[in-house]
Amino acid sequence: MKSNKFLWNLVANELLSSHVIPSKIRCSLLKKMGMDIAKGSIRSGCYFRSSNVKIGLNTWINNNCFFDNDNENRVEIGKNCGIGMDVLFCVSSHEIGTSKGRAGKDIKKGIKIGNGCWLGARVTILPGVEVKEGCIIATGAVVINDCEPNGLYAGVPAKRIKDLN
Repeated sequence: MKSNKFLWNLVANELLSSHVIPSKIRCSLLKKMGMDIAKGSIRSGCYFRSSNVKIGLNTWINNNCFFDNDNENRVEIGKNCGIGMDVLFCVSSHEIGTSKGRAGKDIKKGIKIGNGCWLGARVTILPGVEVKEGCIIATGAVVINDCEPNGLYAGVPAKRIKDLN
């Protein structure tokens, strides 16, 4: 199913994102469609642009998360993570263009979330970012740079505001 984008979108993002499909069945079928998913939970309404996603053991993905991944740029989430609702994993953006068109050349880079992280609701993770193990990203934060281990990050753009034990 990786090669047929229409079929992938129909099954992964229309049928399996339904609220009537139990999470265990959703995860099992997404795994059969090529996603690298360990035992965990993916709630309804999540959108995946491709199967190039890795989700670790005991990680849960809440409702309506958006994975802007592609076949070359993976979103990887470690084990024991909690991902709040409406989180955006954005692997693509643009360089700043000229005054004739400010959205310049495409930029595409994968995203990595380390083990034990918690991302609050409506967090945005931008291309190439690595959130290292044990971090908390506060609700609504926009992460534009890597996050060092065991820190609480908040704001737009996100900044480390507290060290965590």
